[in-house]
Amino acid sequence: MHPQITAVVNKASVYAQAPNDIAQNNAERVLNYIDDLNLEKNIRFRPTLSGSLFMAWNIGDWEYDMECVKNGYIIFSFTKGGYEKASGCALFDEFIPQFEKYLLML
Repeated sequence: MHPQITAVVNKASVYAQAPNDIAQNNAERVLNYIDDLNLEKNIRFRPTLSGSLFMAWNIGDWEYDMECVKNGYIIFSFTKGGYEKASGCALFDEFIPQFEKYLLML
């Protein structure tokens, strides 16, 4: 598991549930995908009160916000220069094509 995910899981407080195995697995898969791209990895992580794992990745003037929720979905929002370009909710296999599409716009 990526050390960033382990750190978030270990940092969970009594007020926020630790992300479950499904959320952690999806976050791991997203990070593996990003690792394969060999791009700058300026990613912020935080657990949510509902037991999800939120990731925000800034690269250039793009921000990719992704929340891996405990039911297996990824809630996402992609913005450029503060303007939303795409948002939605999808399972990992449906999310990646959307992610690729907006990564190509870098």
